[in-house]
Amino acid sequence: MRPCSFRSAMLVLSGLVALARPAFADEPRLDPNVAPTSEAVVLNLDANQTDYTGSVKIQVHVEKATREFLFHAEEMKLDTVELSGAAGKIPVTITSGGDRGTQKATTTADLAPGDYTLAISFSKPYNTQAVGLYRGMFEGKGYLFTQFESLDARKAFPCWDEPIYKIPWDMTITVPTQQVAVFNTPVEKEQMGATTHTYIYKRTPPTSSYLLAVAAGTFESVPITGQSVPGRIYTCKGQKKLAAHAASIAPRILAAEENYFGTKYPYEKLDFIAVPEYWPGAMENPGLITFSDKILLVDPASVSLSQKSTLAMVIIHEEAHMWFGDLVTMAWWDDLWLNESFADWLAVKLMPELYPEYGYETRELQEVNHTMTQDANAITTPVRRKVDSGADIMEDLDITYKKGRTVLKMTEAFIGADKFQLGVRNYLAAHAWKNAVAADLFTALADASGKNIEPILASYLDQAGFPLVKVGVEPNGMVTLSQTRFRNAGAAVSDETWSVPVRLKISDGKNVQTRVVVLDKPTKQVEIPGKVDWVMPDDGGVGYYRWIVPSQMMMKLASHPDATMSKRERTRFLGNARALLNGGEITGDEYLTIASDMAQHPEPEIVTSVMTDLETLRMPFVTADLEGPFSRYVLHTLSPARQRYGIEPKSDDSEDVRLMRPTLIDWLGEDGRDPDVITYCEGVTEKYMQDPASVDPTIAGAALRVAASDGDQARFEQFRDKLEAATVPSDRSRYMGAMGHFRDPKIQDEVLALALTDKIRVMDRFQLLSGLMDTEAGRDRTYTWMTRNYDKLASGLPVEFRAYFPFMVSGCEQQRLDAAKKFFAEPAHQVDGTERNLEKVSSQISDCLNLREREGKAVATYLKSLAP
Repeated sequence: MRPCSFRSAMLVLSGLVALARPAFADEPRLDPNVAPTSEAVVLNLDANQTDYTGSVKIQVHVEKATREFLFHAEEMKLDTVELSGAAGKIPVTITSGGDRGTQKATTTADLAPGDYTLAISFSKPYNTQAVGLYRGMFEGKGYLFTQFESLDARKAFPCWDEPIYKIPWDMTITVPTQQVAVFNTPVEKEQMGATTHTYIYKRTPPTSSYLLAVAAGTFESVPITGQSVPGRIYTCKGQKKLAAHAASIAPRILAAEENYFGTKYPYEKLDFIAVPEYWPGAMENPGLITFSDKILLVDPASVSLSQKSTLAMVIIHEEAHMWFGDLVTMAWWDDLWLNESFADWLAVKLMPELYPEYGYETRELQEVNHTMTQDANAITTPVRRKVDSGADIMEDLDITYKKGRTVLKMTEAFIGADKFQLGVRNYLAAHAWKNAVAADLFTALADASGKNIEPILASYLDQAGFPLVKVGVEPNGMVTLSQTRFRNAGAAVSDETWSVPVRLKISDGKNVQTRVVVLDKPTKQVEIPGKVDWVMPDDGGVGYYRWIVPSQMMMKLASHPDATMSKRERTRFLGNARALLNGGEITGDEYLTIASDMAQHPEPEIVTSVMTDLETLRMPFVTADLEGPFSRYVLHTLSPARQRYGIEPKSDDSEDVRLMRPTLIDWLGEDGRDPDVITYCEGVTEKYMQDPASVDPTIAGAALRVAASDGDQARFEQFRDKLEAATVPSDRSRYMGAMGHFRDPKIQDEVLALALTDKIRVMDRFQLLSGLMDTEAGRDRTYTWMTRNYDKLASGLPVEFRAYFPFMVSGCEQQRLDAAKKFFAEPAHQVDGTERNLEKVSSQISDCLNLREREGKAVATYLKSLAP
């Protein structure tokens, strides 16, 4: 799904994960000496207007006498500001305290310790970049939504906009009679005016500002029945018919999470809302989870297994936040992993239990391999790091989510699932409705397990990268384990040591035993009684480390995968082999042989993993002169899978085959250039354009992509017209995903031009273009387009997202990198984080060029040796 750095960045931009932004280094943190104890917000909203008014009453407590304090209010006019205490009104002056909405309140005399009320009325335009309180359009109608994580609540109304200020909120919203308003809590009472409808909501439990949510407009809704609390799904007008599937699976998911955490869902209601213009995939606002409409809404006539899997996973993730993040909230953004790693970890845990038919474990392992590839970059970051700039929280989100969850999974395996669950429950009980830090969780897990797990977690969370564990076997059975930091060959990285729970699977040729060894120093010896035939050093496939065993032993594992490894271990083995190629531990032709051999395995998941790993070979090795030989390799490697499973869906297909087939079609059609597959996809495409419900949804997207790769001007115009007319999010997404796969340069220019029109939402531009990055020519064309249109592209993005433009340079081309360094050196093309991301891209390109130089000749010889 994310085979290169560019696509990872584009997923950040197109919205598969929640986004956050901290305070800048030049903006002071708020002094807790003057802190809020509660806040009442009144909003006067109309989705058909461009601005709004409101007021707040904030109860504050002064701990020590002071004449000034800070609060947040960004991009708004403060019409009146009044401060009052027990003795009445107190004169106060407001001045700017920073460039990110920090305001300084100054009094002429000391504020004595005690309680005060800060009352502010304000006015401001709605945000138009899908952050803060923003206005978007859907089919000609205005709608209002919010996205506050991490510090964009300050763009909606005055507040103390840091997670440590976890307070009760009272919300009152007035809208025109024909509009509906929703909030985190249920409505307590309503007031009807001549032309207005006022909603007064129940007070929230203690909640950080970034978790508040408001929406208003002409919404439709459907009930969610069977949950432990009431719930509804809200959609823009005309879309509620697409909410049935989400409503049907939500109760089961919530019940599973209540069972795991051992407590009832902690809020009074649980609504979902589908948002058409939305950067994150979803956001965990308690009681009102916001989702991108293309995730939440599915057409029952054309929904694919992949869509169902993504929706279930996102619901599990967001609902897990109701406990991890909402009930217990991090104290500051350096512990964002306490929210995100845990939510992702629970999704990984529950998906196979609730929906084994979705084959999520294969996807999870692909994501782990991708994240470890990213984490091997010399310019990677730790999971837990100091946050003091606007780019810090946005940096390496895959590390926070995917590395964090894998480290938690490894820790769970180390201490045992029951003890891990007990530690989690104790942590939540101890810190309910409060804030927490990493040490609080470490303590809870240690108390529950009787093991000091802090060295393991701290070494993985606080250090960038991961270890390479080398296994040596002596004739007497002594096994030597050693660790160094994994590095791509030629890369300069600092030396580190981890506490690694190495899970050894050891065979004497007849029997298999397991042993867990905490490798907490550079070298450790393990005495194994009897003969050692082979060692597989990642029992269960849960370790966040790469490993290597002696060459003969490695080939024994690869040649007898069923006898030596479980399904999960086989998938991890493939990713490990690909990493060893990057690290210079095996050669390119050795890896291609391993991949080709593993592709003959009858398990569809293994074939899927081979295809995912092969994706990473295209950029370093498949230059223009090798496209033909690489096509032959693809056919040689994957044609047996086609013969085994077929490309046309059958009624008796297993779910694993149905999940694997679209990727197989992609490879055989686009890279293998199999004429039969291309002809088949063209036929499927014609049917889909006539009636999407007539095509099996699992292969529809793949067929469109293959048809585009062989398509002409007429085909492009058909796709463009269908894209612009699509009303079902999945149909729109499939056509967008196909657009970047046209290979005619003239058509590619038309795709790039289309991305700048109002026919394409700003947050969808990068999905439209992602396929262009598969070839060197497409990468050059996209980069040139970006530089020529930078101002227009940047103006549509929140400022922190502009830091990701350097990822459009990703590839294996030094000339483009040299040009990009000059382009991004200009102040007009820089924001906080641009330079850091360009360093990462530079490191990625250097690794790619080193790999090409080191192994290119061997790979070329191997590929050319294959008969046509």
